[in-house]
Amino acid sequence: MKTTNKHQLPEAFMRFAEKNAYSKGDADISVTSLIDSPRVFNLRQHHDEEISQDISEQVFSLLGTAVHLVLEQGASKDSIAEERIFLDLEKSGGKRLRLSGAIDLQTPSNGGWILSDYKTCSAATLMYAQEGKPEWHKQLNCYAELVEEGKGEKVVGLEVIAICRDWTASKAYQRGYPELPIVRISIPMWTSERRKEYIESRIQAHQIQKLCNAQDRWAKPGKFAVMRENRSRAVKIFDTRKGAEDYIEELRGGGYSVEYRPTKHIRCENNYCQVADFCDQWKDIKSSQELGE
Repeated sequence: MKTTNKHQLPEAFMRFAEKNAYSKGDADISVTSLIDSPRVFNLRQHHDEEISQDISEQVFSLLGTAVHLVLEQGASKDSIAEERIFLDLEKSGGKRLRLSGAIDLQTPSNGGWILSDYKTCSAATLMYAQEGKPEWHKQLNCYAELVEEGKGEKVVGLEVIAICRDWTASKAYQRGYPELPIVRISIPMWTSERRKEYIESRIQAHQIQKLCNAQDRWAKPGKFAVMRENRSRAVKIFDTRKGAEDYIEELRGGGYSVEYRPTKHIRCENNYCQVADFCDQWKDIKSSQELGE
């Protein structure tokens, strides 16, 4: 992937990005790619030299990298920071696949290790995922498998240390809002059998390489808005057209109509996957939406 600097930001940003470019090491796939969409991973592999992203669009990634570097320096002598672990797995047909994962921090505790992963996120993320995002659970449990199978060490705990980049003290009293800008979230540890089954299912998914599903696209289902004449904001939003039409009947007044708001594919529309321009699936979805299908 090429990094551009269209807005002529200080060269320090470019040098930092180049110096800390992500690498999965000597592996076929990383844990973060394994749990992600197989289609996105495949398109990134095939179009790596064509993908371009401006440094201005990498600000949150840069902040996350900076946080990792700072906290790595603060790790205790008996802990292990930023270790990349490899595990050779068998695919169908007897072929081998090498999986890798870089664990932010491993801390000794009760005859084993607590695995910690640093996340920089918005306060809103923690309000709506107080027990951690589903992908955090998957990632940490894959790391547990790497440590136990790849290193032969015991894992006794998993946690995410979330750092809220937009936290403000004035909102800390609000219900569900993080009380502090740093939140420790305990992640439930799966059994070894469940971890192995999950990793195997993801390997199979990457071999099949199906189209991205709604979750992969961060899709928000289409809605039906009840609109009133000369008013720009919806009176009420419904999941079905019938629900919206029934509501208009209950209002017993004129000047109301139903407006369909198409499904939004957040990841694709904003090219958060970095490969939307190369994706035939996304082109087909856009064409269907333009035709009103």
